[in-house]
Amino acid sequence: MTETILQFRKELQNLGYCKTVVNAYPKRVEVFLRYCKKSKEEIKTKDILEYYSYLKTIISQRTQRNLSENYLHSILLAIKLYFDYLQRTGEIKTTPYQLKIKAPKSEERKVFTDEEMRKLYRKSSPLQTIILHLCYACGLRRNEAVELKANDIDLENCLLYIKKGKGKKRRVIPFTKQVQKDIKAFIFSSERKETLLNITAIRIYYEFKKLLKKTALSNKGFTLHCLRHTIATQLLEQGMELEKVRDFLGHEYLGTTQIYTRINQYNNMKM
Repeated sequence: MTETILQFRKELQNLGYCKTVVNAYPKRVEVFLRYCKKSKEEIKTKDILEYYSYLKTIISQRTQRNLSENYLHSILLAIKLYFDYLQRTGEIKTTPYQLKIKAPKSEERKVFTDEEMRKLYRKSSPLQTIILHLCYACGLRRNEAVELKANDIDLENCLLYIKKGKGKKRRVIPFTKQVQKDIKAFIFSSERKETLLNITAIRIYYEFKKLLKKTALSNKGFTLHCLRHTIATQLLEQGMELEKVRDFLGHEYLGTTQIYTRINQYNNMKM
């Protein structure tokens, strides 16, 4: 990183942005600057617009789709904050960022029905079954599932230990006897590796995508993260306290978990 980018990163820290933003935004600005091949003084609004148009043509390697509107907006925000910083520190006279692009609306959090979950389990391979157990029954995030080590699972007591979740939060997750049985069979039937699944983050997406196709659910807009949305919604429907659901999911803020109570209210209103 150049000295200017490093100072921009420090500025984000000082302004209280979260660690994800502090790490990601300077890198996104670097990619933009490499694309432009111009000095910061030479960049104009049309250069940012041209870059935005280019980004909309990119196909994500992970999803095999165009970059999401939320992701595109985060790139534009990184560029805007960078030029705001340069103007504030006197490195440029005026910011070239003069775009009026509205932030995308929050996407509805989709959840599977009970019947859809049964279909997923019925059609799943042994590996896909464990993915469902981890991301649905245990409510893990994708990276938590991929990075879970076999020795982080207490099969005897049906407990799973997340030692470094999002925001470095630790938590203990109980699981059912059926999950215990399937994990035990999976461990003994596969070559022993350090991590339980022994797959990459991209592979877990592909496995889930294959499963959606097998169950004729691939055209409904479901993603792997919808499994986590589903278990959260079900736990609240079954009467679990909001604070306990928050701890189960590893949310830092209660407000994040409260989103699922609004999903419940909306679903109950549907005719």
